[in-house]
Amino acid sequence: MRESIWTLYTLAVLLQRVLAWEHLEGKELETTLGARDRTLVAFVLPDEEHTQALEPEWAALQKQNQEDVYVSIDCSQDAKLCQKYNVRSCPTIRLYKQDGSYTSYRGPRKTQPIKSFVQRQSRPVVSYVNDQSMPSFQTSDDITFIGHFGPSEKQIKEDFTKLAKQYHDRFSFAIADYTLPKVLVECFNNVDEISLSATSNDVASPGALQDFIFSCSTPLIPEMTRRNEMDFFQSGKSIVYFFAHSQQKKDAFVSDIRPLAKKYDEYLHFVTIDAKEYADAAKLMGLKEGRTGLSVQNPNNGDVFPYARKEAISAAVVEAFLVDIIQGKVKPWRGEELHQQGHDEL
Repeated sequence: MRESIWTLYTLAVLLQRVLAWEHLEGKELETTLGARDRTLVAFVLPDEEHTQALEPEWAALQKQNQEDVYVSIDCSQDAKLCQKYNVRSCPTIRLYKQDGSYTSYRGPRKTQPIKSFVQRQSRPVVSYVNDQSMPSFQTSDDITFIGHFGPSEKQIKEDFTKLAKQYHDRFSFAIADYTLPKVLVECFNNVDEISLSATSNDVASPGALQDFIFSCSTPLIPEMTRRNEMDFFQSGKSIVYFFAHSQQKKDAFVSDIRPLAKKYDEYLHFVTIDAKEYADAAKLMGLKEGRTGLSVQNPNNGDVFPYARKEAISAAVVEAFLVDIIQGKVKPWRGEELHQQGHDEL
């Protein structure tokens, strides 16, 4: 009896996973691409963990946007097809046009960012706005850039247009038909609710306009990875680490802590970090491996302050902990074992 129940449960799980994807074969893919103006294709390896993490996001995307076509290719079953389409890693997500050209998706493998990517590709590389249409454009994407160029800013306008083509897959760009006093380019980061502006002097030097784009589009609370970790250590700011083993916990932390991160942005980096991938780092920060936890590090002197209090991690609790560190009420961790509380309820 138990074996029958377990078999039924296993079949149900497998069926649910199959339904999340709509795998096509070679001829089916060619027919689909040729019949639609645009088709979003995911090249996947179903047994690989990154593909499995994408599955529920992809399923939610299909439910939210039934007017678009979302298909997938199982590269474990059709390796030759994936080679034909020059797929080098999985999952790979591309938005194909009817003529066979495509734009690769390079953002987070989450429902909303992928949805925004698809919507972004339906807009011109550079839109043109006036004082009436500008407010709606400001909020039309997660991050938008608007240029206000006069007759003397021809070169910067050309640079702006080139960068718009380069980053069209990530952000939305527009040129206004009017100028603003002392403002040449505006950025609206609608995710972190931050707006920045640059004058002609700010973006006059080579690469300055691209730096401005990076500055405004960088998440207020990014995820630390092997690629970006040195950026945080070299900044001179103290780092507030939040270790978690699920994306849901990281997202909840970011949503709750965002106002606090904005308040202390001049002095602190707030980052999320994968507790599984960085298990060794968690131990160095005074935390238990594989557990949700928070720790503060001063890279300048090496001091580490792991959070080991009873209260669940929240913005108010973290701010109180930071204030106590500043006031010297919390001593740096020296490698002793802590009675760290679990905070998996976040």
